[in-house]
Amino acid sequence: MKKVWGSVAMLTATLLWGVAFSAQSRGMDFVEPMLFTSLRSAIGVIALVVVIMIFDLFREKRLTLWGSAATPEARKELLTGGLWCGVVITFASIAQQSGLKYTTAGKTGFLTALYIVIVPVLGIFLKRKPTWLMWISVVMALSGAYLLCGGIGSINRGEWFVIACAFIYSLHILVIDRYAGKCDCVRLSCIQFAVAFVLSVLLSLICGEPWEGEAVAASMPFWLFCGIGSSAVAFTLQMVAQKYLHPVTATLLMSLESVFAVLGGWVFLKEWLSGRELCGCAVIFAAVIISQLPAAEKKKAVENA
Repeated sequence: MKKVWGSVAMLTATLLWGVAFSAQSRGMDFVEPMLFTSLRSAIGVIALVVVIMIFDLFREKRLTLWGSAATPEARKELLTGGLWCGVVITFASIAQQSGLKYTTAGKTGFLTALYIVIVPVLGIFLKRKPTWLMWISVVMALSGAYLLCGGIGSINRGEWFVIACAFIYSLHILVIDRYAGKCDCVRLSCIQFAVAFVLSVLLSLICGEPWEGEAVAASMPFWLFCGIGSSAVAFTLQMVAQKYLHPVTATLLMSLESVFAVLGGWVFLKEWLSGRELCGCAVIFAAVIISQLPAAEKKKAVENA
């Protein structure tokens, strides 16, 4: 029963992430990418502080500042991890938001999903040798991206931004892998969004983005949804789900984010994909599934040992 509830929680989180692409796209009608990132990050911090307080009251029966990070070394690890995660997520989010100015929510969802394939490839630099199935998934992912974008020469500015976002998100996964096992994940996420807020505000001011009260107010429903739904609620559901699901199952469910992104774009933004673009989506989705097969095989081998 716990696996069922875990799957429901992960699917809900994935749905929120997928629909968030439509909210992010609509937000770009009013404000610039860095300002939107700062607004959603600020809401994410506030919402996660509330989540931390609720978790502390249920688990510790009292409110604590550092949680499980009781020693100076643990606090340093938490702050360092939050800083690095925040720096990487800032540039990933800004790249994704910039891409949404020029391309559709559905395309953004599927191109962002390339990070699931990119992460194991980047693992080469960490002396983690990819399997032949992984290389097949890489070729398929590239082929799917080619179909989705209409060829190398047809990739527009927004799609290049999103492809860059997928690579940066891959680095984010690796950074999380370095720190998440040693830190309180909710506090780690809260710190990363606080860093993202500060960095995106500074970058927005440096780049001269307009800060207009009417535009910020008009975009409020979209950055509120992304900050609360996509950042705080979905992240908390992901944490709960991963307590009961195997990482392979969790990743496969998370890959549905791209499907929900297309459906959200169709329902909320009236975005339509051509037959070629839908074929590209299908190939990328298949590549994501295949990229998880080596992990599934490893799990089976361990269980049979």
